[in-house]
Amino acid sequence: MERVLFIRLRLLGDIVLTIPSIQIFKHRFPNTLLSYIVEEPYAELARLIPGIDQVIVVPRKMGIKEMWNFRKKIQSETYDAVVDFHSGPRSAQLTWLSGIKCRIGYRTPNRNWAYTHFSPRNNPDSPNHSVYNQARLLEHLGCFVTSDSIPPYPALSIDHHLVSNKMDISVLETHGNKAVFHVGAGNNFRDWGLDNFERLAAQLISRNWNVFLVGNSTDEKMKGDYLCSRLPIHNLTGKLTIPELIYVISRCSVFVGADSGPMHLASLTPTPIVALFGPNIPAISGPWREHDVSIIRHLMNCQPCTQRRCIYDIIPCMKNITTDEVYEAIIQYSK
Repeated sequence: MERVLFIRLRLLGDIVLTIPSIQIFKHRFPNTLLSYIVEEPYAELARLIPGIDQVIVVPRKMGIKEMWNFRKKIQSETYDAVVDFHSGPRSAQLTWLSGIKCRIGYRTPNRNWAYTHFSPRNNPDSPNHSVYNQARLLEHLGCFVTSDSIPPYPALSIDHHLVSNKMDISVLETHGNKAVFHVGAGNNFRDWGLDNFERLAAQLISRNWNVFLVGNSTDEKMKGDYLCSRLPIHNLTGKLTIPELIYVISRCSVFVGADSGPMHLASLTPTPIVALFGPNIPAISGPWREHDVSIIRHLMNCQPCTQRRCIYDIIPCMKNITTDEVYEAIIQYSK
């Protein structure tokens, strides 16, 4: 094959979880040009991933003109195969529009028209990690994998030249323990609670830790401003690009956060991770690495959850995680 196209439009964590598949593909086909389609907010991340030769950026919303231009561009480059790592409504549409003869995706109830080759999305009796499920799509290209043969993430180092001059990185270079909190969650079902983060930060500050806050959404910036008004915290919410976020995490003693995109970005660094899991199962969407990962989770019969309505209304799987549990997990990584 001369050219192959991968599609994973969003989000941060989902794109990170495709990295082992990229490594598997490039090991099997080192001379094949690999293009990767992604939406604009995540193009920065795609450009950092080893093995991707070309990043194709598409807008979040596409009208008829944009779709027609997309089809012309893809067909002009003569791809041998396309792999859709999501098989959602929009990615299926783009896969079909590409007109590529070999179109690979997950078998779904209503989008099989987009593909010529299918794989089951998961096994309900024995759930597999998302990384493994995605790698199995490559079997249609001759890349046969087992759960034990999937590689870890490659080393990803962010050079300080990718960090804006507007960002003061001097405090990151100081000695002492540094914790970075992602104060967001993606949705309310994975929200640990602002009060918990405040108590945890106060405990760490009392032990001379530096605490950094990250997150880019409006809600995360509001939380950062609130915590910064209450405690001597370094508030970086709303200020970081994706490379800068990875840079900050890589220079801290520990990352703390819920199951979300920044947690998966943290997996690309050597920094230890304390991950808070509620509705999701770590065996499916946990960090793809074995070392320096502490999962804090309260087992409940309702997990995994659809994250549409909590049968208890109060989301106990997250709210019952105590600050003491998280604190104890953090201080094991003290320097």
